[in-house]
Amino acid sequence: MMVSQDMAPHGRLSVKAWARGWGREQARGAPMILWKEFSKRILLWTIGGTLFLSMLLSLVELFSLLWKFLARDAPLLHIMQWIGLGTPKHLVDSLPVAFLFAIVITLSNWHVNNELEAVFSAGISLQRFLLPLFVLALAFCAAEFYINDAVSIPFLRIRNTLQSEILKEPDSRATVPGFIAEGGRFVYTYRYFDEKHMRLYDIVIVERDRAGNVLRKLSAPNARWEGGRWVFPNATIYEESNGAWRYARIAEFSDPAFAEPPSGFSRPTTDVRLLSTKGLQDQINFLKAAGLPWVDAAVEKERRVSFSLTPLIVIGLAGVFAGRFRKSIFLLSMLFSLASATLYYVAQMIASLAAKAGAVSPVLSMWGVVLGFSAVSIVAYLRART
Repeated sequence: MMVSQDMAPHGRLSVKAWARGWGREQARGAPMILWKEFSKRILLWTIGGTLFLSMLLSLVELFSLLWKFLARDAPLLHIMQWIGLGTPKHLVDSLPVAFLFAIVITLSNWHVNNELEAVFSAGISLQRFLLPLFVLALAFCAAEFYINDAVSIPFLRIRNTLQSEILKEPDSRATVPGFIAEGGRFVYTYRYFDEKHMRLYDIVIVERDRAGNVLRKLSAPNARWEGGRWVFPNATIYEESNGAWRYARIAEFSDPAFAEPPSGFSRPTTDVRLLSTKGLQDQINFLKAAGLPWVDAAVEKERRVSFSLTPLIVIGLAGVFAGRFRKSIFLLSMLFSLASATLYYVAQMIASLAAKAGAVSPVLSMWGVVLGFSAVSIVAYLRART
């Protein structure tokens, strides 16, 4: 039985056959079938790569905190919930890199199989061949921005609260680790304040006289707020008496003098990473009006908006490697695309640090990187081998 050379495995037309057919039908319109097949492969590779990279990021985060979870005997359900709440953020962060790799992998495979040359021979330039990717990139840009703003950030706030409850550590609300009350009479230090259950952990209180001399010291593994005062179970008290120090262990201790309200142990959130874009703008306006440092919030806002345009940039960075190599095509294409992605992220990090240090404005630093790489991407797209 003779098999036509135009037939690919499973009885489907090969790209070469499609290209030859389109070469004869250039006057009739755009190569829609080829664009459809190419976009389908890019989309599948992007989805698979995004899921893989997000899973990898989740595992890295989990392993970095696993020993703390085990030390606190965290329930498996809470750990799984913690992983799930961080997944939207990882998906958003992984999408541009996965899109870059999807383009490079697909073009490299077609180049190895001489299918890309068949497309070029049919009169379809690489620039025209990559046009459908701009539609995908625009969709990815919009999805990345809105999913990050509406889903991943609210999930991260819940996740941080859950993590603080599991590990008994301060969360993004930036709990105050210690402060002086009543003009220096009491000094409070502690490790963690559970605002939901009104509990302090690893609390130490030092009471002093007007001259600053220590009169009493109290330490307890935790304290709970009851009846307008703090109750300290298993408390250890050191107290001066007639020039000598004595200590006592009390199963449950309470003193009206230790009545600092719970509101003094925490302050509103200042972590700009957990604010929506509108919340960031409100925070910037508030900080400017109050004369407080506002650069960090401005940098985060500009970084978030500019980063959502990354899928558009990677088209030119990936297309420039198509057909550039004659040997080790896949390996070299992946290596150079990874290097370009790394350079982009490093440039963003340096620009962010420069803006926070006051060397340049937040708008100029973050958008300068995007515009610079956009220019490189456009030049690479226009000059790509075809």
